[in-house]
Amino acid sequence: MPAASKTLGWRLIDLDKKAGSIKLGFEGKAEFANPAGIIQGGMLAAMIDDAMASCIIAHYDTRKMPSTIDLHVHYLRPVRIGPITVEARLSEKGRSVVFVEADLFESRGKRAARASASCALIDMDLGAAKAAPPNT
Repeated sequence: MPAASKTLGWRLIDLDKKAGSIKLGFEGKAEFANPAGIIQGGMLAAMIDDAMASCIIAHYDTRKMPSTIDLHVHYLRPVRIGPITVEARLSEKGRSVVFVEADLFESRGKRAARASASCALIDMDLGAAKAAPPNT
């Protein structure tokens, strides 16, 4: 798991690889918040982007990796410190680009953000990437 995902508190809740949908839990940590206890929007966008990428990676069985081309986030309400859930799904698939949508829910289950993105698909062999020595 990437360090950024660990930092965000990535946790799998549900996955339907064939349908191209995923539900993830994240931690809305105090260190992500402003003094009023509201999670900074960039941290929420990172959670959304991570969920969208996870959805794509799972759907393509780690044979394809996404590279976000654009990400549009609409913030609907403030998100306070606490558990956060993101549901992401593929909306359209092309040969080299996929379109993804996501909804972010705050701890009370209210939708707090919605997003859409387009991602380029990159051929990737995670097994080979793990076996490769680090650059020195």
